[in-house]
Amino acid sequence: MTAGMTSKAGNSGTAMAQALNAALRDALGADERVVVLGEDVGRLGGVFRITAGLADTFGDRRCFDTPVSEAGIAGLAIGMAMVGWRPVVEMQFDAFAYPAFEQIASHMAKTRNRTRGALALPLVVRVPYGGGIGGVEHHSDSSEAYYAHTAGLKVVTPATPADAYSLLREAIDDPDPVVFLEPKRHYWTKEDLELPVRTEPFGTAAIRRSGSDATVVAYGPSVAVALDAAHAAAAEGLDVEVLDLRTLVPLDDRALTASVRRTGRCLVVHEAQGFAGVGAEIAARVQERCFDALRAPVLRVTGFDIPYPPPLLEGAHLPGTGRVLDALHRLLPSTEAERRSHKADLTPIEPSPAPGRTFRLPDLGEGLAEAEMLEWQVAVGDVVAHDQVVAEVETAKSVVTLPSPFAGTVTALHCRTGEVVRVDAPLLTVTESGSGAVLTGYGTSASQGWSRPTTTAGGSASGGGTATGGGNDEAKSQVGTRVALDASAGKFVRGHRDTPAVTIWADADATALLAARASRRTGLMPLLARACLAGLAAFPELNARVDADRGEILRLSRVHLGFAAQTEHGLVVPVVRDADHLSPDGLAAELRRLTALARRGALGAEHRTGGTFTLNNYGVLDVDGATPILNHPQAAMLGVGRVTDRPWVVEGRLEVRKVVHVSLTFDHRVCDGGTAAGFLRHVLDDITAPDGPDPR
Repeated sequence: MTAGMTSKAGNSGTAMAQALNAALRDALGADERVVVLGEDVGRLGGVFRITAGLADTFGDRRCFDTPVSEAGIAGLAIGMAMVGWRPVVEMQFDAFAYPAFEQIASHMAKTRNRTRGALALPLVVRVPYGGGIGGVEHHSDSSEAYYAHTAGLKVVTPATPADAYSLLREAIDDPDPVVFLEPKRHYWTKEDLELPVRTEPFGTAAIRRSGSDATVVAYGPSVAVALDAAHAAAAEGLDVEVLDLRTLVPLDDRALTASVRRTGRCLVVHEAQGFAGVGAEIAARVQERCFDALRAPVLRVTGFDIPYPPPLLEGAHLPGTGRVLDALHRLLPSTEAERRSHKADLTPIEPSPAPGRTFRLPDLGEGLAEAEMLEWQVAVGDVVAHDQVVAEVETAKSVVTLPSPFAGTVTALHCRTGEVVRVDAPLLTVTESGSGAVLTGYGTSASQGWSRPTTTAGGSASGGGTATGGGNDEAKSQVGTRVALDASAGKFVRGHRDTPAVTIWADADATALLAARASRRTGLMPLLARACLAGLAAFPELNARVDADRGEILRLSRVHLGFAAQTEHGLVVPVVRDADHLSPDGLAAELRRLTALARRGALGAEHRTGGTFTLNNYGVLDVDGATPILNHPQAAMLGVGRVTDRPWVVEGRLEVRKVVHVSLTFDHRVCDGGTAAGFLRHVLDDITAPDGPDPR
């Protein structure tokens, strides 16, 4: 980062306009290929002064005015990007960009595809959009649907100053064209923050307010309206969640689905016209992915299907708090008793079965009630054989492959990739040829239509014939009780078979670690977790997963930290989402909260899957260490053994010290031994530091 507008906000806060100016200034300073161009962006600093001072600092070759020709501006930017520049274009107002739309849709969006990936097009089109400033026609449009519908463009719209800075920096760094929609009525909205700042990346939605009764989905200028309505609804006893999409392309389907499945109700709010707007796409996706969880139809609150009205009428045209509240009242139960019933009754509505025999999600053992569909291995029309793997699902404990108990032709798939499916829900239907096979490999119940063979006292499996007197004595002596493989078995086989894992280890003096636990009045797990996160910040190669099909390593931008929690039902691995963004106190509180939920069997789906790195504390099992199998598809796991008294050399003297065994198991494809050793050494240095792990 460069100097420029790198400042602490203080009590006055930082306005979105200032954050955008700082992002442009820092990008210009960091990369000589970045240029800013548009009408009046140079000497005037733009209509909204977003580019104020840039020409004075960087010169008129880096920030310059153009003729009043939006098509020419877009065409110039495309040409500059093709030869290696990173242009940032400003369209003064939303509707002013329409003359440039042919360049944007026909060339900007299609260049990478047209060249079969040979030519990237790193450019940003900044569009001040939306109403609320008393602007006349052509100055207040919400044009996001045009861009979102144009394949090849990324479409971004921040709702906060922090996101404005971070998302604009990411847009400028992105190799593809980005349409950056700035809610101009929030240019002067302030937030206390320190610049530079980095928030979540593209494709990540943000929950601005948590709730359990309904999800309000919004973006850009509508987020503030949704929050105001949610706060007003809270005064009536309604608990409303607000989801800020942040980026329309790519869209965070996972967060959208998870939120609506939690609340059972969805309301979409945006300023643009309702017909064929972005809200219609969101409603369709929610209907497709959350049908069984919905307690009411998806509703929308949008602008009216008219050209933008004169300033005196825009208050009636734009979705306001009152209209959003009215929609929430239609969406939500009218009585407290009904709301309590909604929270308690989570029984899904099952779709009508297709003809044929239906394979339902079996009981995967260990008290697991649901799984996320990771990948279908078959499609409608495919012919499948007995025990052919048809799908891969992820539970809170492992990734499990599902073989089909039937042979025949697939006539229906009942859920989509990314959908969370409850035990006994239909997965696929086949028109069967021949008899079904007994499904083994995980526990099943009678409701699935299969029975597990059980051994009788005489040694025969029920349904499998009767032992005769002439049988082999040795075989008889080995007859015992049959127990089905649990849900972890498939994970272990896959991890051992597909992952070239290596384990390295070292012992460490835990004296400082124990002292830090006492002085900070915390547990060992938060301290170890902080050490892990510090190590991953220094060695991000280990926060990754391998895409074997594409021959690529995906290095992940966020750390979702899994940790082992012992419960009366066995070992559970809760996942702390975005652990690297939590404060030390926040991390400790989240570890305590998730452990308590795990022990009650009440972990939500979002905290049972999706881990990127696991911290495994073997000490609770009273063992020194282990060589674990990685939790596929994760690439690494840190193991910590029990703390025991051992002889230890301290400054040339032999003393009895508290010593802990720490190991790292890692996928050798993501890094070499030097990197792995560096990570382990970083963790050890952190926990053996005189004051314990860094509290920051």
